[in-house]
Amino acid sequence: MNNLSKKVDPAMWVIVFFFLIFLYFFKMAPTIMGALVFGWYLSLIIEVPARFLSKIKGVSYRFGTIISAIGLFSLIAYAFYSVFPILIDEGKKIFPMIQKAAQNLNLAPLFSGGAPIDQKAVDIVEDLTAQFVSRFSEFGVNILNAVIQHIPDGMTAIVLFIVTASYFTTLLPMLKKNMWRFFPKSTFPRSLEFLSALYKDVRHFITGQVILAGIIGFLVGLGMFFVQIPYALFLGFLSGITNFVPFLGVFVAGVPAVLLGFTNAGIPGAIKALIVLIIVNQLESWFLSPKIQGTRMKINWFAIILSMFLCGSYFGIVGVLLAIPMLLFLRNYWSTYMIEFFKAL
Repeated sequence: MNNLSKKVDPAMWVIVFFFLIFLYFFKMAPTIMGALVFGWYLSLIIEVPARFLSKIKGVSYRFGTIISAIGLFSLIAYAFYSVFPILIDEGKKIFPMIQKAAQNLNLAPLFSGGAPIDQKAVDIVEDLTAQFVSRFSEFGVNILNAVIQHIPDGMTAIVLFIVTASYFTTLLPMLKKNMWRFFPKSTFPRSLEFLSALYKDVRHFITGQVILAGIIGFLVGLGMFFVQIPYALFLGFLSGITNFVPFLGVFVAGVPAVLLGFTNAGIPGAIKALIVLIIVNQLESWFLSPKIQGTRMKINWFAIILSMFLCGSYFGIVGVLLAIPMLLFLRNYWSTYMIEFFKAL
């Protein structure tokens, strides 16, 4: 046992201890921890344009961070400002369309014989439509009640989110200076190297996702504008934001895009929106993502999807964002410490 302890880096157990503490606090205070994680994630996003701005002569990194934060928070405010009017306007359109379609079913010919559809079938469809409208309204009321009940926690989370996102980047130098307090002195250089490599991998992933989000958002918005789908700017922004969720984000953005196409131009509009999304998705999968992210990530797509479901089940919506950083942590931890541990056995 003594020989094993000499061969194994003690920081291995310290890192496990910190990881378990993180899981415990997240379970005990999910709202606060979720806000901190969101803030940390957003601070990494803010850091990307800030680094580009700081390369301009006369622009400091701190000033670039401020400009980047203002721009990002403005985009978030625009999204929240836009989404509710869109939902209300499109909701007013889709329910009359469904009801009208159900009412007119008895006028439609059955194949080519000219016979009307049985009235019982029409009654069933009308009943299903009424139930759908009722359930949807009930769902909206439940969401509103849930939002009202969670306003106090939500306000706390928003404050923590803004503070963390705004100041985390400026706190990094201070954290680095005091990192020695949390790890064994004998192997501290190695611990710092592990954390630095992990941070660089996560930052590399976030930087790639920010660039991809900008390109995808622009292409989707431009495509929706050309096929005359309304709210093209909003759909582009939504596609860019959801692109931070690998593989699954396109489905989240695709639903409102297809619905907007359907409510404003019928089935042809829905098909046009779907074609735009498929073309952009294929461009991302086969050209953009390999070029921008490169081969540095080296994570299997199935592992990514599995980690998103597992992290989502434990951490909630925050887990979707934590999935890739968590995978990178486990990969680096395994290659740095676990392989060494097994060799020492």
